[in-house]
Amino acid sequence: MKRVFVVGIDALNPKLLLKLVEDGELPNFKMLMEIGGFSKALSALPAQTPENWTSIATGAWPGTHGIATWGRRFPNVPVTEYFGDESMSSNLCRAEYLWEALARRGLKSVLLNFVGYPPTTDKTVHIDWFWRPGRWYFEICSVACYLSRDSLKDLTNAGAPVKRMLEQALLVPVEITSKTEGWRSLPESKSQPLSFRMILRPVRQGKDVTFEGLLIDEKGEGYDTLLICKEKDPEKALCRLKTGHWGSFYEEFEVKGKKHIGAVRLKLVELSPDGARLKIYRSQVHPTSEFVHPPEVGEELTDRFGPYINEAVERFIYVLDKQTIIEEFTYQIKWIANAARYLMEKGASLYMMHWHLLDTIQHVFLSSIDPTAGGYDPEKAEKGWEILKLSYRLADMLVGEFIKLLDDSSYVIVVSDHGHVPNKKRFPLLKALLEAELIAAKKNEYGDLVVDWQRSKIHISTTNIYVNLKSRYENGIVEDSEYEKVRNQVIDLLRNLKDDEGHHVISFAFKREDAAMIGLWGEPVGDVVYAYSPGYTWSHNRFEENISVDRGANHGPQIPTAETLYGSNYAVFMIAGPNIKKGYVRPLEMLGPVLTVDVAPTVSYLLGVDPPRHSQGRILYDFLEGWDVSEVKRERRNLDFPGKPQPIIGDVTEYIIP
Repeated sequence: MKRVFVVGIDALNPKLLLKLVEDGELPNFKMLMEIGGFSKALSALPAQTPENWTSIATGAWPGTHGIATWGRRFPNVPVTEYFGDESMSSNLCRAEYLWEALARRGLKSVLLNFVGYPPTTDKTVHIDWFWRPGRWYFEICSVACYLSRDSLKDLTNAGAPVKRMLEQALLVPVEITSKTEGWRSLPESKSQPLSFRMILRPVRQGKDVTFEGLLIDEKGEGYDTLLICKEKDPEKALCRLKTGHWGSFYEEFEVKGKKHIGAVRLKLVELSPDGARLKIYRSQVHPTSEFVHPPEVGEELTDRFGPYINEAVERFIYVLDKQTIIEEFTYQIKWIANAARYLMEKGASLYMMHWHLLDTIQHVFLSSIDPTAGGYDPEKAEKGWEILKLSYRLADMLVGEFIKLLDDSSYVIVVSDHGHVPNKKRFPLLKALLEAELIAAKKNEYGDLVVDWQRSKIHISTTNIYVNLKSRYENGIVEDSEYEKVRNQVIDLLRNLKDDEGHHVISFAFKREDAAMIGLWGEPVGDVVYAYSPGYTWSHNRFEENISVDRGANHGPQIPTAETLYGSNYAVFMIAGPNIKKGYVRPLEMLGPVLTVDVAPTVSYLLGVDPPRHSQGRILYDFLEGWDVSEVKRERRNLDFPGKPQPIIGDVTEYIIP
């Protein structure tokens, strides 16, 4: 039976990937390129997550599947309502998914952290739902690090963003005391045992769960052991840890009035001999079964492979040591691979997954290594390279696990939804729109100027601009008779925006009906579609008086072909398996890049079934053995044209009739 594994790596950047492969940093990516094929891939516009994972899943352009922005607009609701939290869901997608097409043929699929939920067919196992970056649908408790005062002070002195992480409850202070009242049968300790309290707080409305911690000195050389207990009774300890060791246990949580069994994983990262420094890392807490559809499969996976985690330690780069980061991601990657192997061996034909680490890291650190970035500081390049290399090595580990699953009837595809490019500048777009009376403004509770979108003629949503029509939206303010006037005004303004160096801020701006040439059409698409020129970041989310330097990195605002020294907004497509050319690199000057809509029809072809009903992509025949894509060489023969050659200007036929 044929099988296809689609390993989706968000924001895998072809320029950085190829450099690190060449530098010998990524042996598994290198192997995949040697045993299979590689190409840059062009994203649908905007080059961001919901639109392109949905295009990968359906083979359809955003105008067809409906996710043309981070969500979807509907008539008869306010223009400001776009259902962004549902952007990855089957609720908003109006095209058939690849796994639905397979289900029509009786074939089974497995999805991990992917789009297309809630489930629409009992032929597909859904492991987790890809809700949105930085948010996890099924988690009970977010990742956290519990620290003593001295360890917290160490992080502050080291320049970690302690204040922000405390506000987000990512760092949780604990008070260590020598008081042990209420503890029963204290264990033998060469020093007075120390105690503290550790609280786990659900991210949704629920009840806190409290654990008691005890530090003991077993050898007389200082505190060296941690006990975590539900009650103040060491004989009923849930786990016993030495420094550098992991432990796990299960606990009941109440969330929104419902009880769930959640899996808790801990590592004792730091414990000083005097007990003053304590750092405990706690993994994300997920339920043991409800994160999978059907839930009984979740229970089975937890029993076999341990607790599931989605978020690992990407938000703790400044807090945790490199070894802990590697250990947590190794656990996650091994779990993913083991679950994929186990479920696919039960007769599934398709596996599709999404992994988000590279996007998170590149948003912050890509600009630190690329001299073309705004505010580039060469002193930060070494740290940036260290973190980026580590992240790509972890992606390489993930790819390596799936290469192991290749056989004479299985294929592995690695694909990304977009790349990543450094920002240079942020332009005061809202100021220009306000001066043109296209938007209205008001003061918020802090006295800051913000857009009053309800009183504005337009609403901006990523690279789409919607005219706030009375006839279309609840509380709309623009008459139908003013529609074209407003659109023309918006387009003229965007096309004429220039920065302090005379460069165009906006690469292009089209009316919706003209955007068909870039795969955008239909009611989900904005009345005006635009994209920023390379180097410019989103400018519609806050008022600015002047052009400012931006030190981050992005993908969504800029054209999908934007590239810098180490940044590329192109996505990546790689494939290996039976009858796939080895060492093939698609000749872009001849065939152009792969498109994100090409994945679904190509997978369908490999599995021998029809593509999804709304698929508009191509089958990538050129990656198959025996398919010759070299230029056709023909003998050039003389042609005796009658009369004197005339210069060709414009459309030739316009000169036929006098």
